[in-house]
Amino acid sequence: MTKTMAKELTKNEELSSKLLTTLEEGKFFKEIAGHVKSLVDFDSILINIVNDDKTTREICRNGKMVRNAKCIEKNNGALGSVLKTGRPYFSNTVKRDPTYSGVELGDIEAELTIPVSIEGVTIAIMQVQRNSEENSFKREDINHILEMINSISLPLKNMKMYLSAKFLNEALEKKIKDRESEMHNKNSSLNLVKSFSVEEKDIIGNSSIMKELLENIDRVADSDVNILLQGASGTGKEMLAKRIHCRSERSAAPFVIMDCSMGTDEHIEFELFGREDVDVINGIKIRSGLLEKADNGTLFMNNVNKLSVRLQSRIMNFIKDKSYLRGNGHKIQKANVRIVSASTECLKTKVTEGTFREDLYYGISFMGLRVPSLNERLEDIEALATFFLNKGKAISTQKSMSPGVVKLLMDYHWPGNVRELQSIMERAYILSPSSIVERDHLADSIKVEKEEPAKKIEESEEYREMTLNDLEKEHITRTLEHLGGNKTKTAKVLGITVKTLYNKLHSYGVVIGKEA
Repeated sequence: MTKTMAKELTKNEELSSKLLTTLEEGKFFKEIAGHVKSLVDFDSILINIVNDDKTTREICRNGKMVRNAKCIEKNNGALGSVLKTGRPYFSNTVKRDPTYSGVELGDIEAELTIPVSIEGVTIAIMQVQRNSEENSFKREDINHILEMINSISLPLKNMKMYLSAKFLNEALEKKIKDRESEMHNKNSSLNLVKSFSVEEKDIIGNSSIMKELLENIDRVADSDVNILLQGASGTGKEMLAKRIHCRSERSAAPFVIMDCSMGTDEHIEFELFGREDVDVINGIKIRSGLLEKADNGTLFMNNVNKLSVRLQSRIMNFIKDKSYLRGNGHKIQKANVRIVSASTECLKTKVTEGTFREDLYYGISFMGLRVPSLNERLEDIEALATFFLNKGKAISTQKSMSPGVVKLLMDYHWPGNVRELQSIMERAYILSPSSIVERDHLADSIKVEKEEPAKKIEESEEYREMTLNDLEKEHITRTLEHLGGNKTKTAKVLGITVKTLYNKLHSYGVVIGKEA
């Protein structure tokens, strides 16, 4: 062993002894930085602590402790490379090295970037720097530093365990604070998010017109523009508005509903903008409006076609600069609100008639979408009816519809749209004593609408010669056809067993697979 090696070994042993006396990160890595100076000549040295989440924080610079340094989430240059690979990196031409692209280098010309690792875990990273190209680093410099790191394994193990415990404690403290904050917000009367939160529900619609509408809604939901939904009453405009909100960046904020057809102008204005009342005893009493409650969220203005011209003007002024005055108020209020409106009338026609402001029309309809009525989406009726029939019911208590019922529903003109269908199916479930909903269980309006005149029996059909077997065959097959091919119901109507029905059908040469 040479004298130089023996001297370095002694110094490393002395360093190890010093490090075993402290677990304060700043002092610990300050000692290491000072020792590196005796091994390698440099102009500056930085040591960065590596956190559990792979962020880094500067702990020591040029032998001095750095306090309250911010964590860096995105580590660039050689520091980021060593953090990912766990291997040393050195460059004597940092300003021409692609690894350092986008990193502010100042006077630095060369750098050694070395991980301080123990048991496969990198707890810190050193950046040893020089400011002159002439004084370049050598691979031996890296070896000297790595040998020093290997010689202080016991102190590094202690520091690793200390940092792990510290990071765990910090994480637990953060969770406790977050939980306390969450509980505080939950119990706070000012927390409106919970009061006005909504969850997106599946929209049943396999028809081409509904698929196109939903695709357009999903396309503009995240764009934060004001949207106008136009369609007849009961078509599901509010449900579509909730879908827009839930698929936008405002989904965690309130979704607030304002029905513009409910109440007088004064009442709607108060509900929307709020009011400040003077109380002799308590001073000014502030009553928040829906705009304030919807801040950072979505305001759904239903029946916007019912707004008076005066209120249209106030809403337009809010849309221009997101500001307004409360009733009796003098201080301008601000609210970051996205407006989704719904109308049962064509607003473009009302603009032409002079009953709706043109500027407000364009202000609320950056994107205008037409919501189809139910008779425009016949393909969806059976699925919707089945859904409403068994909504909220246990599987064992669910019911189905006879073919005749489905035909009636498909043929009806549905003036009340989806809302009317829901009401009729809920009523049918209650009226049906069995697991099958029949025509008699539907509302009278549908049955009257769909009654077809009885076909007149032609004279030639009044009588024709046939055997009893032929008569039985015709009656059974016509009954089966009338009941939509349902063998169980057919057997019940005929007063025979299902097995007997199958035997007779087989004898007639009608090949039908048995029902499960």
